[in-house]
Amino acid sequence: MPTANRWTVVACALICLGAGSIPQSQGDTLIVTRKQTKLRAQKRVFAPGVQDLVEGDKLEFLAKEGAWISARYQQTTGWLHGSDVTERKDVRLSGQGVRETYTAAETGAAKKGFNPQVERQYRLDNPALNAAFAQVDALEKVHVDENELRTFLQQGGLTVEGK
Repeated sequence: MPTANRWTVVACALICLGAGSIPQSQGDTLIVTRKQTKLRAQKRVFAPGVQDLVEGDKLEFLAKEGAWISARYQQTTGWLHGSDVTERKDVRLSGQGVRETYTAAETGAAKKGFNPQVERQYRLDNPALNAAFAQVDALEKVHVDENELRTFLQQGGLTVEGK
């Protein structure tokens, strides 16, 4: 197959795959797949939150602009990142053992065969690491308030999206 035809086939396949995950029309139902997120006033990471959302919440799709989705939750309208939701009705949320989207770290760990059962066995096989596991578990429970994070970034001279 000539190179140009190969690229055409690849492009078409990617478009078809992507089209299945993008809401097709206003009013479609979206399901939050992230444990906690916010519906935001504008389409930027540190925009003021207008509604707290949790995994499993159902939203009404309104529009899509780039990676951002405009949606309605109950009577509140706002923006959230597309990676925080899915339109798939068969999504399994983390409380059900599996969720729709994964972080790069989780994907990398999965490729290496790392899962909760493997971690449990690794802990049993390496009791000398219990203190280290306890520290990691404690760090995973730390929650940094969004306003504190924004202040930290600004005081450090780091760019804050949408200043």
